This record gives sequence, structure tokens and C-alpha cells, in this order.
Amino acid sequence: MSTQPLGLSPKTAPLALLWHRTDLRLCDQPALVAAAEATAGRVIGVIVLPEVTRASPRRMGYLLQTIDELRVAWRDRGSALFVLRGKPQDCLPILAAQLGVYEVHTAPCPAFDEQLENAAVREALAAHDIPLAVHDEVTLIAAADLPFAVDALPDVFSNFRRAVERGGAWGALAREPLGECELASLPEDLIALANEHTDAVYAAADLTAARAAAAAHDPRSSFVCHGGRSHGLARIRHWFWETDAIARYKQTRDGLIGADFSSRLAPWLALGSLSPREVAKEIHRYERERIANESTYWLGFELLWREYFHFWVRRWGRRAFAATGVRGRTPCGAQDAAVFERWCRGTTGEPLVDAGMRELAATGQLSNRARQNVASWLTRTAGIDWRWGAAWFEEHLIDFDVGPNWGNWQYVAGVGNDPRNRVFNLQAQAERYDPNGAYRTRWLG
Repeated sequence: MSTQPLGLSPKTAPLALLWHRTDLRLCDQPALVAAAEATAGRVIGVIVLPEVTRASPRRMGYLLQTIDELRVAWRDRGSALFVLRGKPQDCLPILAAQLGVYEVHTAPCPAFDEQLENAAVREALAAHDIPLAVHDEVTLIAAADLPFAVDALPDVFSNFRRAVERGGAWGALAREPLGECELASLPEDLIALANEHTDAVYAAADLTAARAAAAAHDPRSSFVCHGGRSHGLARIRHWFWETDAIARYKQTRDGLIGADFSSRLAPWLALGSLSPREVAKEIHRYERERIANESTYWLGFELLWREYFHFWVRRWGRRAFAATGVRGRTPCGAQDAAVFERWCRGTTGEPLVDAGMRELAATGQLSNRARQNVASWLTRTAGIDWRWGAAWFEEHLIDFDVGPNWGNWQYVAGVGNDPRNRVFNLQAQAERYDPNGAYRTRWLG
């Protein structure tokens, strides 16, 4: 970001900056509501992309698809979205100072790195007398509404679920999603500047390549996913209302092939183009208007699992990423690069594992059942450091979500909260979930 003054016209009212991270939407957006209330609707958005990313080109391209629709949403509201590149603590204070920003608002994932990032940005903004307001409502259940402090989060999910369900159904503690708030139209020179700067960032060669990677679809894939919010809303319409697939979810959720055995909403939830409260509201509407059964409950149950891991990564901080896990157990931690590479390439010689890893490499997607199988092989059969697998998933999954990803890897590796043994018998898994070999044939040829 240039350090030169932007030369904008004097402001007649304060301007707020909304720093997006994993909340790439304008609906059900508490940080935006707070920013608008503080500045009579004068809010402009910003996203900071890293110079060096841990994301694959496909995953980065999926993010750019999401940002594209978010830019349109800001423009339709009379404002704009800046896309910067660099470290937030370097970029944001310069932009905020040059725009004459009153305050910066954000609603981050509260994982360890993001907490450090918050502290660095807050300190850098303070040098310009600009406060950073962090809004703690990115989950289905607000932290303040939990029946316990986050630091006292139950060690196992079942205890968490029973505590939040006590006295009501799974969604009893969920708040209603917020609608769109009123925004004031901003000066054309400011909007033009945001668009000009963002287009310049987008022109980078690696981002152009990322767009191409996200647009390329493997013909073996059962499901084509686009990052824009409108595509997430269309998916809800299709899976809930056009096919009634939600009513069969409990029976189909362990599928390996097909578009509708699962909701497939995780990619939009991961980047926040859809909020978990919006999905929960749609489940309740379906239960009122169509049917409430074990399958509709089970989708809510899966949302609660996601909640648990969001609070889990917040509770445990650095230990959520430690080799010994949150309980300090001895990990299975061999660091054999040759074995790990065979796993990444899908050449282990175990057909079910190899099929899953090739699907992940080709599409950035992988079913829940396949994830458990490939993770069990890597950590328990091959005895490889579980953090290597978690980092590989972080790089490639388009639905990467920090808490669920790292929490589930700890569970499978036996270093997390769950005391159960998760060593999978892959022959039995294949016989049960791929009895005719269709999945293995599809990805192995």
C-alpha cells in the first residue's frame, strides 16, 4: 500500500473500516452493524491477502471467487472493498490513516495466529490513534450465551452438546441472523480508488493462476463448487427445497460419490459467505414447513460439531497446533518425508487412501468418510506426524476451517480430547462404503 496521501475530499462524518477475514458477507454481520452505528452508515471494506500463502492455487482461487461477489455487494450498497496485499499490521494502519478512518472493526476466527495478528494490528493502529474493535460473534452460538466460559469448554463434544441442548433443541442458544444494515453512499473518488487499487492487486501473476486453477474442473468430480455467496444460497435451495436431500442426510452422509449425499455447505461456511446462523434458520424453516426428523436434527448436530471446534481452538491456543496435542500426550510423530510424499500423491498402495488423496489433489474437496480414512492411515498405520497431514489439508481443502481441521486431526492421531481409538480397518471401510469399488475405480482408473 502506498504511503502517499490519497487526496480525498474532506469528510463531513467519520468513516469506519470493516476488516474482513473469514466473514466474507454483508448479511448477518455484527461487525458491520457496529461500524455503521458508529459512523451513520459510512463504512468501507478491506481484505488483506498475504504475500506468501499456505493455500494452494485452487484454494486461493476459490477465495478470489468469494471476494468477487463481496466486491459487488459492497458496490451495490454504495460503498467499496479494498483488497490489499501484505501484513495486516503494515497495510491497515496506512490505509486507515489516509482515509481518515474513525475506527477499524473486525470479527476474526479466534485461533492463535489470529490473536497475535489482532495484537499487532491494534498496536500499529494505536500509533495513529485509531482503535480496533473485535466482535466476538462469528459462531452459531455467541460466546456470551454459552452455559460455561470458553476456558471451561468441556473436554469432549458430547458433554458440550448436552450442555448447549439442555432445555431445548440443538439450536436453542443460536441467535437469529442479522439482516442487512443501512449504509451511506460514499464519495465516487473513494470508490474509484478502492476499485483501482484492488484491480492492481488482482493483476498479480500468482492470483491470475489461482483464478484459472479454481475454474478448472476435473470431470471425475461429482460436485462443482464456486465461492460466491449466491452459489451458497443456490446450494441451500437445491439441497433443502428442490431435492429434499436434507430429509435423507442421516442415511447418506457417509457417501463417497455424488453431489447430494451431504449438504456440501462447508466451503461457504469456511469463508463466511454464509453464516452458521443463516443455515440454522433454514433448517428450522424446513422442519416447520416440510418435516423434522433424525436427518434434519443431524445436520444441526454437525453444525454443533463445527461450533465446538471453533471454541476449542480458542480455548487451547498454541496447544491446538502442538505435536503432543491439547492433552500433552506422546504423539505418533515420525517425520518420514518419503512416506508422507507417497500419501500426498496417492501412491501408498492402499487403494482407498490413494483414491481419496487423488480426489483431494484434483478437486480441493474430500468427503468426511474419506478424510477419516486417509488421516487414520497417515497417523496410525504409517505413524507420520499428524501436523504434516493437517498442514496438507490446510493447503488444499477449499473448505479449510482452522478449528475443525486441526481439531479433527488431533482426534484421529490420538492426541486430542477424544479418548476413543481411531485406527480404521481400511479393508472393512472399503467393503462397507465402497463395496463395488466405484470410488476407487473413479480415482485410480
